[in-house]
Amino acid sequence: MVTAPILVKRYGRSRLYETGRGRYVTLADLRGWLRRGIAFVVVDTETGEDVTRVLLA
Repeated sequence: MVTAPILVKRYGRSRLYETGRGRYVTLADLRGWLRRGIAFVVVDTETGEDVTRVLLA
């Protein structure tokens, strides 16, 4: 079964909000998800751009 990636919205001052669970997450959380193979995407709320790669670089 394939599931959609977790949607994380990036707000001002790099605050990261996981929309599915309704909670704020940290960059460390995202790195942990990456290590465990959990699919996610980070979208900037101001521009609507996918900033996942930029954020993890």
